[in-house]
Amino acid sequence: MRFLSFVRIAACVAAALAQANAQTAQIWLTTSDRQALMAPQPAAEFTQAKKADLPVVIVADGTAYQTIEGFGASMTDSAAYLIRQRVPAEKQQEVMKWLFDFEKGIGVSFLRNPMGASDLARFHYSYNELPPGQQDPKLEKFSIEHDRQDILPLLRQALRINPLIRMMGSPWSAPGWMKTSGSMIGGSLRKEAYPAFALYFRKYVEAYAAEGVPVHYVSMQNEPLYVPKDYPGMSVTAAEQTDFLKNHLLPELDAARLDVKVLVYDHNWDRPDYPMQVLSDAVIAGSPRVAGTAWHWYGGTAGAMTLVHMMDPKRGQFVTEASGGAWIEDQVKADFEAIIHSMRNYARAFVKWGLALNEKRGPNAGGCNTCTGLIEVNEQTGEARKTIDYYTLGHFSRFVRPGAVRVYSTNAPGVITAAFVNRNRTRVLAAYNETREERRFQVEWRGRWLELALPALGGVTVVWDQGVEPPAPQAGPRAPRERKPEFVFPAAGQPILASNYTSLRELRTEPCTDTDGGFNLGYAAAGSWAEFRNVDFGAGVRSVDVRVASAGTGGTLEFRLDSPNGPLIAQAPLPVTGGWQTWRTVSAPVAGASGVRDLYVVFTRQSGTGGLGNLNWFRFRAE
Repeated sequence: MRFLSFVRIAACVAAALAQANAQTAQIWLTTSDRQALMAPQPAAEFTQAKKADLPVVIVADGTAYQTIEGFGASMTDSAAYLIRQRVPAEKQQEVMKWLFDFEKGIGVSFLRNPMGASDLARFHYSYNELPPGQQDPKLEKFSIEHDRQDILPLLRQALRINPLIRMMGSPWSAPGWMKTSGSMIGGSLRKEAYPAFALYFRKYVEAYAAEGVPVHYVSMQNEPLYVPKDYPGMSVTAAEQTDFLKNHLLPELDAARLDVKVLVYDHNWDRPDYPMQVLSDAVIAGSPRVAGTAWHWYGGTAGAMTLVHMMDPKRGQFVTEASGGAWIEDQVKADFEAIIHSMRNYARAFVKWGLALNEKRGPNAGGCNTCTGLIEVNEQTGEARKTIDYYTLGHFSRFVRPGAVRVYSTNAPGVITAAFVNRNRTRVLAAYNETREERRFQVEWRGRWLELALPALGGVTVVWDQGVEPPAPQAGPRAPRERKPEFVFPAAGQPILASNYTSLRELRTEPCTDTDGGFNLGYAAAGSWAEFRNVDFGAGVRSVDVRVASAGTGGTLEFRLDSPNGPLIAQAPLPVTGGWQTWRTVSAPVAGASGVRDLYVVFTRQSGTGGLGNLNWFRFRAE
């Protein structure tokens, strides 16, 4: 009997261990042909079986990057009007749950709200408009009465549904009397109005708090480098923003002891010099109230955020406007690529544009007539429907909760990824197939393997649980080096994609148009480098193939071990190919590499100025 009991106990233990090792993943799919829209897929199991013929996506949750604050959109005047006045009263709660509930919707958790009129507003207004010729430097006539009708009731309702929501306020323009144009259209902020405009922010934050809506972030100006002709806008140079922040807004908010942070810039990725200039000011750099940089997606690439992060790693990067629109050929592709790329470049938030628009992409009094919202409301019938933007954002906002940490993940040929660990210990992997054919690959996580088949131009969110607390995000430009990645790159065999670096210096990723898409490394200068941890050279390799492009001066790629100045094992030419996306494969001999080592790829040149070239992938050969 004792022997039988022992056998039974052993069998129970073995069964329990097997169950513990059997990790089930839940999967949701959206495709560009819209045949699947965040559609649940059959669950899949992590196993101990590795298939040598499949590309690998590594998820290394011991290597942490930024903390995520949320995903969302904007409660514009147009959106609030449509939801509160056009959607039937009995349907409004359902629509709000579509937007803000994690279980019945997509869990929108970050709202960037215009402080006054924007290009998605029915008419032009501010909180302190006056007749021509009048001024109100003490803002005695300041009022948020406009927002009390629709915007504030909906914001309070949203907070009841999702208390984790972070709020941000951004003006499209100061009140007209504060500006050189005398109007909300055009012009810049008059120097003598700086104190009044700083007070404007203080009163806005205080008024919203009194209404039960906390404001967590503000930016000085939406798109300060663009002055529209038919809707509110205001020109603000980097020097002007620096002056306003350090001498007026920061002291005003500090004096009021308000719990609100400031984000600088709030414009496109193509001008990282603007926030770098503002953040280089000693007063601004020393202020704990300055939380980071706000970005838009209408110019440049997300790689600019890493450049600013490396300059000031204490502060965050926030994508605060990324509208969908009729001008975008494939919204699914555009959104998955941009959100994944942003997450891989330190974004703490990704915010689309309007929460809701009507069937004519309005209403507005000048501005964007081609933008799309998360919800479309028929202004005549009140019928609401979810748009494609709703589903693409939902792949992230529903599953990656505020407080999650982005962790290291690799891309595979044709497949881009971003991975996260939530506070509730769930792991989340977002992956998108950029090609027009099915891509099969395996997810490697902690010695287990999950096989996935991703349809052409399809994006998935994969969620699984493992009872380990998420790692704390590491501060500093070389934060990933402080944690040993729990993976090894086989040197020979599959290419090592340049976008799978562990850390880098003076390089940026950008979308790549080579055969399998993905992200290449570019913007290289002499001395730029990328680090790839734990490359397994085995008994040794003989050569390396390198995929490069250049419309600049060209140069040389040095492959070094252990540090940017470590032992040199190969020198590959970086020729001028005729274009930054005109790709060519070059080869070079390799000597002196064996075992598992950290690899550095260093960009060098003998002379000249300007860009050297781009790197897509490299592959070592043992034969």
